[in-house]
Amino acid sequence: MRLAGSRQVVGDAIDTFRTLGKRTVLALLGIVIGSASIVAILNIGFNAGQEATRIFHDMGVDTLVASLNNDRGVDDSLLSTEVEKIRSLNLPGLVISPVAQVSVKLTFNHHPVDARAVGVEPAVTSILKLPIRRGRFLHALDTAENVVVLGHAVATSLGDRGIAVEPGEWVRINTYLFRVAGVLQPAEASMISPVLTDHSVFMPFAALARVAQSSNVSTVLARVLPPLDSSEGASRVFEGLSHAFKTRRVEMTVPQQMIDAMARQNKTFEYLLLALGVITLVGAGVAVMNVMYMNVCERRNEIGLRMAIGARGQDIRNLFLIEALALSAMGALSGACLGIVLAWLYAVISQWTFELSMVSIPLGVGSTLLVGVLSGLKPALAASRLTPVEALRVY
Repeated sequence: MRLAGSRQVVGDAIDTFRTLGKRTVLALLGIVIGSASIVAILNIGFNAGQEATRIFHDMGVDTLVASLNNDRGVDDSLLSTEVEKIRSLNLPGLVISPVAQVSVKLTFNHHPVDARAVGVEPAVTSILKLPIRRGRFLHALDTAENVVVLGHAVATSLGDRGIAVEPGEWVRINTYLFRVAGVLQPAEASMISPVLTDHSVFMPFAALARVAQSSNVSTVLARVLPPLDSSEGASRVFEGLSHAFKTRRVEMTVPQQMIDAMARQNKTFEYLLLALGVITLVGAGVAVMNVMYMNVCERRNEIGLRMAIGARGQDIRNLFLIEALALSAMGALSGACLGIVLAWLYAVISQWTFELSMVSIPLGVGSTLLVGVLSGLKPALAASRLTPVEALRVY
């Protein structure tokens, strides 16, 4: 007499699975940990990559930062001369803006505030993405005027009791009066931007030269325009500045290269943790194999009776394989849920925006099921090769 069919095999396997006891719980725990490790690791690695991209998103991955370092003593060149050199550069496919910074003291209604005076071109708004809250930013007509655009923190600090200075007001910077053209919105500090927007005041270069005669261009910002790529743009900026400033050392910062380097680092770390997850899964597979072997030994009489009444070897094999698959499936699904929760908690603690990796669940669950089935295959084959006489023999 043969088994009633695949439905009966599945039912028998599940009924047996329910009564397997504490050994199965331990094997199940190993499977859960292995599956959770893989799902969590894949999601953490995915979110780390997303966060690395997000760090540079506000400033833009097409932004380049060139630092002009002076390693050969004091540079006595005029600020206006340096600015004209940069303006005269022929760099197709790029929008560039020199940046010079000095520390100044602003005064409004006898209330002093320390800040950074930043000399920029009007084009800097398309590079740094400086959103205006009130008023306007600098434009070409302001080249020789004493006008400033205040960062949000500076404007708030200058105001009375936290009320920001409004456009049209006059502030004193060192010994000069400046008219406020606009106030910027609050901005987070960028990892690569040389300017602390909230704590800076932006002005034309001519005005900065009046405030601080010893100022020099310290940085050149550039934005790459399509179809030019960041690497080619960085090469053009480096060559142009190196030729224009032979006494200065040019250092380039390319966000896309930093993102690629961070992605490679995250991949290495992800592979390491993934290897640990695979090792955990292999250990769980050994536990499944052990449980299934003990299950076969304890159920020899049942196997013999089934074979005696007509069960085929493949029916016995399928019975134990389905038990191993059921054990693995329960552990895989539970582990996947646990892995998602762990990855979400890691993102919350790291103050990341959590996004679910679509490949993590099928990869985590699939690898766990594969390990479980392979681990249960040998015990299932051993059970299917028993003869009724061997199975019913009393040792």
